[in-house]
Amino acid sequence: MKIKNVLKEKINSKKRIIGTWSSLSSPNVISVLGTSNLDFVIIDMEHSSSNYETVENMVKASLASGLAPIVRTYDDSSQNLLRTLETGVQSVMVPHVKTQEAAERIVKSCKYFPEGNRGLSPYTINHNYTHESIDKSLEETNKNIFIGVLVEGVEGLNNLEKIVEVEGIDLIYLGLFDLSLSIGLPGQLMHKKVLDEIIRCQKIISSKSILAGSMATDLNYINMLIEFNYNFIAYYNDAASLRSHYMDVISKIKQ
Repeated sequence: MKIKNVLKEKINSKKRIIGTWSSLSSPNVISVLGTSNLDFVIIDMEHSSSNYETVENMVKASLASGLAPIVRTYDDSSQNLLRTLETGVQSVMVPHVKTQEAAERIVKSCKYFPEGNRGLSPYTINHNYTHESIDKSLEETNKNIFIGVLVEGVEGLNNLEKIVEVEGIDLIYLGLFDLSLSIGLPGQLMHKKVLDEIIRCQKIISSKSILAGSMATDLNYINMLIEFNYNFIAYYNDAASLRSHYMDVISKIKQ
């Protein structure tokens, strides 16, 4: 029996969804996050030590807890996208997308014929390890795939109106730290120029019924993104949350 895409089910049933990033490369951490009422977790391959086997175990831990797994790949190469999807994850986020052509290539790499050119082995978790009824499995897999792209630099921001035209893109996520860096204001996430860009991008993204996503490091920023009509919000990061908690407690103990 095919596993439904938990992320798509959550999106269809909620006005907005809130999750977090995971860079600790641990299925056990994912299991803990699964008890926290988060909607999703983004498993980070770009800025962590996770390999495909680690990611596969993290995806399984996420699904077992009802937490929707997403994998941020380390690049947009067809082979990397294929190997990532073979872990059983149905939702990916691809970094540093700068052009319409790159977005189109990503969609084709993630989907099977006739919608794309993704390579096929029926003997994977995606097809219940069998070639039986493979035609139906391919069709269902294509329907279940969720594709997000990260637009982070000046070129991508300038091409946003073209990127949103690509059929098959479900989410466009603004990487705020890279965005602020690209306009010469590194880390200044509350600067007016950064906020103006966040608002401008949301209007372009939502005009095509694509999810507008971004990140927040505190509750105030979450509320601001909600006010700006972002409906996919990633709050903080597992490693940073662990550090912040203990730093806060220890600082109070040692006062």
